[in-house]
Amino acid sequence: MESNVWEEEIVVNPAQLAFWLQPAKNKYAIYSRGTGKSFICGAEVDENVRLMPRGVTTLAQATYGQALTKTLPSTFKMLEMLGYKRYDTKTKTGDYIVCRQPPEGWYRPYEHLMSFEHCITFSNGHCLYILTQDGNSRGPNADYNITDEALTLDKEQFDQEVAPTNRGNEHIFGRKSVHPLLKHHGNTFLSSMPYTPEQKWLLEPAKYYEEERGIHLFDVWNKIVKLQMQLIDAKVANDAGLFKEIWNETIRLRRTITPFVSKDNTLFILASIFDNIANVGMSYIINQYNIMDKLTFMIEILNYMVDKIDHCYYNLDDRHRYYNATNDSFIRDFAENTEFDWKQLAATDSRMDADCNPNQPLEIVCDWGSSASFMEVAQPSHFDWAAKMLHPNRMVDNTINEFFVKRAEEDDTEINALMDKFCHYYRFHPCRMVEFYRDRYGDAHRANSKKTYNEIAIARLEKNGWKVNQHTHRGIEPPQHDKYLLWSYICAETDERYPLKRFNATKCKYILISMNNTRVRTNTQGKFEKDKRSERNGSILPEEATHFGDCVDKRVWTKYGDILLNTFSFVDARF
Repeated sequence: MESNVWEEEIVVNPAQLAFWLQPAKNKYAIYSRGTGKSFICGAEVDENVRLMPRGVTTLAQATYGQALTKTLPSTFKMLEMLGYKRYDTKTKTGDYIVCRQPPEGWYRPYEHLMSFEHCITFSNGHCLYILTQDGNSRGPNADYNITDEALTLDKEQFDQEVAPTNRGNEHIFGRKSVHPLLKHHGNTFLSSMPYTPEQKWLLEPAKYYEEERGIHLFDVWNKIVKLQMQLIDAKVANDAGLFKEIWNETIRLRRTITPFVSKDNTLFILASIFDNIANVGMSYIINQYNIMDKLTFMIEILNYMVDKIDHCYYNLDDRHRYYNATNDSFIRDFAENTEFDWKQLAATDSRMDADCNPNQPLEIVCDWGSSASFMEVAQPSHFDWAAKMLHPNRMVDNTINEFFVKRAEEDDTEINALMDKFCHYYRFHPCRMVEFYRDRYGDAHRANSKKTYNEIAIARLEKNGWKVNQHTHRGIEPPQHDKYLLWSYICAETDERYPLKRFNATKCKYILISMNNTRVRTNTQGKFEKDKRSERNGSILPEEATHFGDCVDKRVWTKYGDILLNTFSFVDARF
């Protein structure tokens, strides 16, 4: 090795290598958990620092808190593996400084910055500027943009506010320079698989696969995911012959969708944990398969693409029903107090959620399914987090969180586990009051236990210091036709007696998948009802079916069903 030259051996997986070795102006990496998105984000920052000294890279996120708790901890873990060191004010050594004025002697960006409050500055003058859609969305002229957790962005707002800032230093790094960089004024979007219609813009760039080479990318990809599920089953069953046969078929299919750069310099790549199997091992994949519910596993680990069905029971298409909410002031103070300790920032709890009022009770409802148990957490208020608007005379019903656990066997373990998840996340919630909406099926006594599911759940909550107020709806289940009409009135938002319904899109991912994948059908009496046949179909994931939607229904019907019934009574009397 040459003197004064530092060398580091970096081992990358196929998905990382494919992204790294294919230069492109705009890059879209739709990768599942465990595939190394943090490496890619860190590698992009590192490359920009080296290629564009004194340049500016914007890090565009939905919220400032999201940047500090989700993106930056994993990004700088990667950068520190590459040798980057945080600046030490005592020794006056280091490579980067977080949200502070750079020390004397460091280069400054070409773009004049009045404040470094939202900047991570490197010693060669490159600046990583944090842009957020809920605050400082209009930053300085930039040379490149990176967006992690891109599915949380409002794309229209991004195009209006962030994209126009990507225009700086053409004469230094761009087409007017002596050595123009291909990636200058480009974008990198990193994301897990989109799951609402508003997020599907992330998949649109993939059209070039079919347009340029006739490849139906997502059809082939989902076929690979289903084969990988069979592959795991074969491994668990120790069927080596079947495992080899399926493995070879997945490799064959994967070769038919080999990633490539489009004619207009766009790179779109899909990847799952099987791209990182050399590092994590098959045993890890099987372990995750065993401890996670199938929905989480297929989407989060295998990157399965879900899509909204036609003739949906719920009309939740409109963008304004979804929102992102982080308590940025708390997160910023927390970051300051911990000296921007990335590890502590990554450990989230309810104090970091802006839509969680610490002085008000939490409303919860469970659905005790046969294969998994589910919980919705809600907290009504008069503030519309999607529109950022106060409604003094109208209730806004916010679904703020979700929890679920897989049932390994017919015992009480998953009930306590579900309650423990809730209690741990809300351990700092000062108001120790829970409004508990009972799942009536959870009231049934079972032969192997003296207590019902609801009784066990309530006892667990009380053991953890929560006072529980119980609410019960009429009948075993809310009537399907009436419930459909209730949701129609709520979603229409024209009758002020009904609440506005909003969902935290980042916290309630699987609730939204469930509700957007619940079909409606007409029964023999001509009334509307949920098509619940998916729950009895072993090939369809229970979480993709109706369970989470049923969970939300129970609380909504218990709270607001009387408004509908009173409406019916008024109409009947008039006629």
